[in-house]
Amino acid sequence: MQILPYKHLGKPDWLIPVGLLVISFIPIVAGALRVSQLAAGTEVTAEDVRISSAPIPVVLHIIGASLFSLLGAFQFSTALRERSPQWHRVSGRVAAASGVVAALTGIWMTLMFPIPAALQGDLLFAVRLLVGTAMLLAIAMAVAAAMNRDIATHRAWMIRAYALGQGAGMQVVVLLPWMMMVGAPSAWQRDVLMTLAWLINLAVAETIIKTRPMGVFHFYKKVMNRITITVLRGKNS
Repeated sequence: MQILPYKHLGKPDWLIPVGLLVISFIPIVAGALRVSQLAAGTEVTAEDVRISSAPIPVVLHIIGASLFSLLGAFQFSTALRERSPQWHRVSGRVAAASGVVAALTGIWMTLMFPIPAALQGDLLFAVRLLVGTAMLLAIAMAVAAAMNRDIATHRAWMIRAYALGQGAGMQVVVLLPWMMMVGAPSAWQRDVLMTLAWLINLAVAETIIKTRPMGVFHFYKKVMNRITITVLRGKNS
């Protein structure tokens, strides 16, 4: 089987980032509205009252998750990484830090907020804790791999972390058709559908990891060669 160079993979290159941005749009807008409500002191529902009692972790979660979704989407653009590898590294660090904030605050809110059973049953409670913990582990593994210059492992774990962090976006994709065709889900159905969204993301992530390893390897090899040449030129000047 012929292995294509990285520049021929994923045509057109912008489709993946744009698709991820579209999935992120509704959760980010909803988060922005939530922040504006907290800033204005507007309390409309019981959930708003509950959240306003501890707004800092909520705001941090919204900001962290939004940055992670936005910056993470652009990490999938091979052309952008090729044109600006420095931007890829810096934005990747910000995305990783934002992911850690989103995961930690998500765990905290799951444990500390008295969420009614209609919005979170035992299944969703356990899954949210598991997802938050797994996301932290995935980011830690990705950072450790990057420090060891194990690019393939770094890429794999960051893709997994992004899949976990994009749960809210995929949940909209899963829940909206159900509500349009079946109606409002029951508490148990809601838990199952939201869990299904994370499973779909992870399945897609593992497919990407297994089917596109060599193209990304060639890209990073080129970047590392470019960095090495720059460093050597700097020493010789």
